[in-house]
Amino acid sequence: MMRITRDSLLSGNANRRSWMALVNPSASELTQAAATLDIPESFLRKRLEGEASRPLIKQERLISLQFQVPMPKKGGTGQFMLVPLSLYFVPGYFVTLSEQEIPFLSQLIDPQKPRKRWELVLRIIAEVTRNYLPTARSVAREMAVVERDLRQAQRHDVVYRGLDINDRLLTLDLGLLQLEYVVSEIGHFLPAEDAVLAEIHEDTRIELSQVRDQVDSDQATINELLESYAYVVHNNVNHLFKFMAALIILATIPLFIPGAVAMNVPLGNFPHWHYGFTVVTGGLVLVEMLTAWVFYRKGWLRLD
Repeated sequence: MMRITRDSLLSGNANRRSWMALVNPSASELTQAAATLDIPESFLRKRLEGEASRPLIKQERLISLQFQVPMPKKGGTGQFMLVPLSLYFVPGYFVTLSEQEIPFLSQLIDPQKPRKRWELVLRIIAEVTRNYLPTARSVAREMAVVERDLRQAQRHDVVYRGLDINDRLLTLDLGLLQLEYVVSEIGHFLPAEDAVLAEIHEDTRIELSQVRDQVDSDQATINELLESYAYVVHNNVNHLFKFMAALIILATIPLFIPGAVAMNVPLGNFPHWHYGFTVVTGGLVLVEMLTAWVFYRKGWLRLD
């Protein structure tokens, strides 16, 4: 979809610019937009697909910014996707390019109250930053559920949920890192005498830093949780091997006598002794009990 709204914002010399909104544009719309803006179509297509590129490009007739906007997915707490949003300033136009509709753009861009160029950019970035905060909090809430389930049941499916949360936090962190770079670079273009823009820029930078700190803290927490679980599993497996080794040793002790007889070991008159069976059986029981007591004291016969 391509939508053009006339006289939507003010440029640096107070001239009005039109807003061209490109939302999941078709091939023909992308070609038409590239011709209207005098921008290579391949450049717009790469930005639309979110290919790795510089977040901020400044040329003689073009200023381009790109960052990721977190958008919630339906049907899952903490589920989201990062939608690449590109902003372009070209003579006569302000362009937004994204794969899906970004709801807050139409609220910030009002032809009745046009904003200045950099004020609009900073307010868009501030709104994107505010979208990161509830997304990070929803992931943190799911992480608390995973931690509780691991403590109670130690199920493997919970581990996979924890790994998925870690991947989502990493995605959030990369998006915030890109946004942080854009905010830092924008500071070089702001008019030094405009105190309002300087205040908006500083507030946005602080909010961005706070969200990034929370995401980094959640990442550290989930990594420590998964490492602790891995240690517990390793310890349980090691303890299980000890338990099985103890049972095997206890089961092997009674086989000494029939093994000796089967190998024709000379036992003299011992097999014909009247109390031979009683002595052998009692000796085996005594050795078995002594060995079991040693294993129990060492903890090899306990699975708790």
